[in-house]
Amino acid sequence: MFCSQCGVKASGRFCHSCGNPLVRAESESASATEDNACVAYSPGNWEQDPLYENIIRVESVRSVIAQHAATAPKGISGEAILAVYGKVIQSPIPLDRLAAVVQPMYASWGIRTGKGRTHLMRIPIGRAIARTLCSLAKHGQTLQNVVQHQDGCVVHADLPSSICALKGILTISLQRCEGGTQIEASTDIPGQLFDWGKSNRCLEQLFNDLRTELGLPPGNSQRRVA
Repeated sequence: MFCSQCGVKASGRFCHSCGNPLVRAESESASATEDNACVAYSPGNWEQDPLYENIIRVESVRSVIAQHAATAPKGISGEAILAVYGKVIQSPIPLDRLAAVVQPMYASWGIRTGKGRTHLMRIPIGRAIARTLCSLAKHGQTLQNVVQHQDGCVVHADLPSSICALKGILTISLQRCEGGTQIEASTDIPGQLFDWGKSNRCLEQLFNDLRTELGLPPGNSQRRVA
């Protein structure tokens, strides 16, 4: 299989090149697997392919994803900020360690925040999946797992900790439909009541990315139009 972050061929649980988890799509059901099997893999028709595994196998797509991952910004995590604050105020308990305990405790009490958006994008399902993977790599949002459906997939990725909020989850559902691809995206940040606009900014940058090519190669349909 291929790493969705840096594009190299690897095996096991983690990529030997960049260290990120290796992600394999999980089919929702046996019937979905059988239906998906009828979609013949070909690098030439990847735009119309709803299978994550086939999209990531296209060398030109992997190359673009790897380029975005290599230039992704390395932000300052919320834990790092808390560690600095703890030194400034001379807290007897390191604030970053306290956050690691408090966040899951608050989450268990049902305290969380997040936002969601839904858009119909006038692009084929395969291109929508490829753009999603590029966007995640571009912003340092590590892909965790993919659940494969008959006409699309659900992608789960890390929402990195930042100065505004601690670590959360970004979920993106891509469904092939008449006229393009229906995309639902949501954030979930457990243990916090407010994220100071982090979720809205994350979703805005995702859908902005989905409206652009992000350096991806043209597909057969685009070549015919040209």
